[in-house]
Amino acid sequence: MADLFPAFYRFAVRVDAHYDALSRSLRQKLGIAPPLRILPYRGYGTAERAVIKARVLEDRHVRPPQQRHTLVGSAIASYKRYMTREIAGAHVAVRWGDKRWEGTTDEEGFLELWVPPPEGVRSGWHMVELELLSPEAHGVPRVAAPVRVAGRSAEYGVISDIDDTVIVTGVTNPLKRAWALFLTEHRVRLPFPGVDAFYAALQGGRGEAADNPIFYVSSSPWNLYEHLDEFLGLHHIPPGPLLLRDWGLSRHGFAPGGGHGHKLEKIRGLMDTMERLPFILIGDSGQEDAEHYRTICREYPGRILCVYIRSVPGHPRRAEQLEKIGADIREAGSQLLVVDDTTAAARHAARSGWIDWREVQEVEAHRLEDSARGLRGGRDP
Repeated sequence: MADLFPAFYRFAVRVDAHYDALSRSLRQKLGIAPPLRILPYRGYGTAERAVIKARVLEDRHVRPPQQRHTLVGSAIASYKRYMTREIAGAHVAVRWGDKRWEGTTDEEGFLELWVPPPEGVRSGWHMVELELLSPEAHGVPRVAAPVRVAGRSAEYGVISDIDDTVIVTGVTNPLKRAWALFLTEHRVRLPFPGVDAFYAALQGGRGEAADNPIFYVSSSPWNLYEHLDEFLGLHHIPPGPLLLRDWGLSRHGFAPGGGHGHKLEKIRGLMDTMERLPFILIGDSGQEDAEHYRTICREYPGRILCVYIRSVPGHPRRAEQLEKIGADIREAGSQLLVVDDTTAAARHAARSGWIDWREVQEVEAHRLEDSARGLRGGRDP
């Protein structure tokens, strides 16, 4: 019986894609179909291999942040982002320097294209041009997709959870957490105090020319990508590829389901792509981050420098579990540190030689400033 489910999901996805195509065709005949757009995502890779990511959607004309002045306007923008209509089978051209490739979107409109970057590409961010070839390509603007290349100047990489690690959500249930993010304007959501300075310190490392990549993994749906990306930019948190989750019907089932196993898949992909880099993993105690990071420590021995877990109040039995997980991680050759704030993590990182001691003072200053703003009910504009 279990073997029937994958076949059923594949069939259901094809039916859903066929229905969307028929719906768009009918709306085109009625003259009410909106134009298409390419939504670029942040890609990543090395000088040998990189992934370019995007999605082709109907353009719902979401207002930019500077034009959304009320909570109602923000709620409308979130609604439009979530109630998307994806374009399956769209053909997209990708240009990076003197190289060109073509790719096709899947049933949910996603483009994921692995390519060899141009020769001599350096560490850092690179802009790749995306152009819609079909369908309905006329009038669809070209867009630039950022790609993060980890070169030889990188000392290590950082993989961080988002919810209750970077952003204060205050809830551990994934549905309630997404609901809170969905309805709340990103300009009034708060980051954890000092996280911007701590992540900037990790990105800079100890070397003068160090350029350490940061990746963000979350259970939030891809529909919140622009919301989360705007949040990082607003609060000066170092940008990085966002690896989110496809909610709804897919070839693998109906998400969200139980657990956060998809995070393991994303992290394994990063570890395999950045095979020469060690990593620092950051999460919180409210979910399954510590369990997943323990698995990664075991599967990639010698690759994990440290696991930082922010302590989330209200879980009295969690301390015992984390103590056992910490012992397992030490046995795997790494270490786990449970911290109450970013300053404690920064001090440990400085003692370990991963950041400069001067950065600890900067993290503490940002933490105190952010905490004071939080008590006043929000950050200064």
